[in-house]
Amino acid sequence: MKTKIGGDKLNKKKCNGCGAELQSNDENRAGYVPKDKLKKTGNVVCKRCFQITNYGKYVPVGIADEEYIEEVKMIIKELDVVILILDIIDFEGSFNEKILNIIRDKPIIVAINKIDLVPTDKHPSEISDWVKKRFIEKRINPLDISIISAKTRYGVNGILTKLNHFYKGRTNVGVVGVTNVGKSTVINRLLGNKKNLTVSKYPGTTLKIVKNIIPGTEFTLIDTPGIIPNGRISDMVCHECNLKIVPSSEISRMTFKMEKDRVLMLGGLAVIRVLNEEGEKPIFAAFASKDVKFHKTNINRIEDMKSKHIGEMLIPPCNNCKDEYSSLKMKKEVHTVNEGEELVLKGLGWLSVKRGPLKVEVELPENAEIIIRKAFIVPRR
Repeated sequence: MKTKIGGDKLNKKKCNGCGAELQSNDENRAGYVPKDKLKKTGNVVCKRCFQITNYGKYVPVGIADEEYIEEVKMIIKELDVVILILDIIDFEGSFNEKILNIIRDKPIIVAINKIDLVPTDKHPSEISDWVKKRFIEKRINPLDISIISAKTRYGVNGILTKLNHFYKGRTNVGVVGVTNVGKSTVINRLLGNKKNLTVSKYPGTTLKIVKNIIPGTEFTLIDTPGIIPNGRISDMVCHECNLKIVPSSEISRMTFKMEKDRVLMLGGLAVIRVLNEEGEKPIFAAFASKDVKFHKTNINRIEDMKSKHIGEMLIPPCNNCKDEYSSLKMKKEVHTVNEGEELVLKGLGWLSVKRGPLKVEVELPENAEIIIRKAFIVPRR
């Protein structure tokens, strides 16, 4: 028996772009429209969505993480199936424990987005196998794993094919994921020419639940707010730098052969110092957005580089947010990464070890998270 999504909360007049309840009382709250717009019938978008869509202007709103989670929890109970959108470039930042715990008892179709940004020598079947193993580790067995690019439309129609295969008749389909994984773009692709949702690279564009019927089907597609995960470096800089860290084209890949006390700086965001013994020369590849500048230097030049070049040669952060980023409490972690493993900096990039082990000291903000994982991309030999 299919569940029915209802209730007064979902029937109130909402922004057609982000799902926020429309109001004309407070311009600083989500869903604001002038009073004359509020009286209009048909589709209406709030001032925030209008500015994002037409001027590329980001207008942040104060919505707490708890509100996002409660909004998602409320709707999950009433769904027949969940489409979980993950970002293959920032997989660790999008493979979120909070979301997995909320949806683990529901049928799940996993959509791995941004395949267009992966180096072309990585076959989609390899990506699918790698992702499947990660879900096995979490004891979750998805109905299907689809490799897609919302940007190029690659694989998106396959999601609809899978829905038609597994479900007939009225079906409530929820789309969930963290911010910046491309949920709204995927939904607009599934809706065809009926494009409704506000799409941008800014985090937290969708604020509340948004419902649409997929044309020619009985599938109700429900977009949920993106949960902002913990530990992503991309969330610790200004919005302009956030856009640069979240890649829009194929990621940059550089190979390094570094000796003891040589240092790799990922822009001005993280400092990686090699700790291997004298004579050892580990080889590794670094992956990040092309707008994140890699720079090699010596240990005795780190402070000089930080004081003189962050915001200019070492970007991100930019000049507008470098002081705020530098004021964050920092930590140093020591990690040993073996051949065939990767050291991942959530929301920034990763190192993949070709010849190891690689022993490093990583300096980064205290709230940033590091993950050691089996290699997603093994460096070329």
